[in-house]
Amino acid sequence: MVNKKATLALLLTLTFALTACTLQDLPVIGKFLPAVSLPSTGPVTLNMWGLWEKPEVMDVLIAKYQTAHPNVKINYEDRSVLNPAEYKDRVFGQAGQTIDADIVMVHDSWIPALKSNLAPMPAKLMSTQDYTSTFYPVATDTAVADGKVYGMPYYYDGLVLVYNKDDFTSVGQTDPPTVWEEFRRLALRLTTHSGEDGTDIVRAGAAIGAADNIDHFSDILGLMLAQAGVSFPAELDSKNAQDAVAFYTNFMKEDKVWDASLPEASSAFAQGRVSMIIVPSWQVLDIVAANPGLNIGVAPVPQALPDKPVTWASYWLPVVPTTSKHSSEAWDFINFLAQEQQQLTLFSEASKNRPYGAPYSRVSLASQLQSNPYLKPLVDTAPYAKTTTAAGRAGNKKEVDALKAAVDAVLNGADPAVTLTSAKEAITK
Repeated sequence: MVNKKATLALLLTLTFALTACTLQDLPVIGKFLPAVSLPSTGPVTLNMWGLWEKPEVMDVLIAKYQTAHPNVKINYEDRSVLNPAEYKDRVFGQAGQTIDADIVMVHDSWIPALKSNLAPMPAKLMSTQDYTSTFYPVATDTAVADGKVYGMPYYYDGLVLVYNKDDFTSVGQTDPPTVWEEFRRLALRLTTHSGEDGTDIVRAGAAIGAADNIDHFSDILGLMLAQAGVSFPAELDSKNAQDAVAFYTNFMKEDKVWDASLPEASSAFAQGRVSMIIVPSWQVLDIVAANPGLNIGVAPVPQALPDKPVTWASYWLPVVPTTSKHSSEAWDFINFLAQEQQQLTLFSEASKNRPYGAPYSRVSLASQLQSNPYLKPLVDTAPYAKTTTAAGRAGNKKEVDALKAAVDAVLNGADPAVTLTSAKEAITK
């Protein structure tokens, strides 16, 4: 009997070793066993192109992963030194070819155009249903196609309204505006002028209406287009798109709450020269660093239709090129980074050197930011976020240049219908 048991054990062991990848592959009994991620048979080196997060912060998570997976070595290469347009050219230029990276950070707006050159997440890591319930809807909108997941975010970001509380007090305003018309009226009240003819802006009410000195103008315009239900760029020549661009430019043309003589928007805000700006949450860190004593508030972006809210997302997330020889291991590390504990660790490590870390991408962690005055408005409105290639500071040069040309032309008196038709042609050709 002992010999028979030994023989049976040996046969099972040999069967597993020769044919099975996981315990679930064992015949008959495999389906009753829990999922177990087995280590690779040999050493694996993963090369990751990282962005925006300092290597010493990422090294904490890399070391933690490598301790649990001693057969995996991860080389983190910070590519933040490249401007986004140059970085995008390199990623798209090498798409489908041999690329010296197993994990690449890409902007959320790139994935639809890149997905044919990306290795999807192994289904055993997470179902698409679980993915949809784990992350904000915009992640599903951009990174899920045909039932497959092509990217998994380990942080989130998007637009917020940042305002000077002292300026608000000076005009008797206590709460931030919630709709665009309220925003417009408040911007007019906040704007102060000087000069013989009273046209020189001393304090701008809001950084909006132009393209040249507003870094995130295309994001703001993209937000307005999304709120108007415009599919970008397919419907850029529609009446709704024309109305959105006219409304945007009128802040400068008609209302004159901003002008071309002012510094770039975030710099002007840090200098106390503008009362309201719309920027991603990471830009708030730069403002606080430039002027720590500034009394600022952060709120959700204004809405066109409060009962149908739309906000704006713009963030980067890791993907795996099809040319990676270690796509399973690469995806395992990406999945590790996106877990709750790792996001909490990343936030904590980053917060050692700045006021706060990257906002969490998991819906379950939104409650952790309810006491953070800078990030609460962002995560509270993340469920309504949209994004397109109108996103600025994301390497979308063709789209941003086309929108800039359209805004500049309208400011100079051109018909929005004509300029937006030209913009659409420039983007889609």
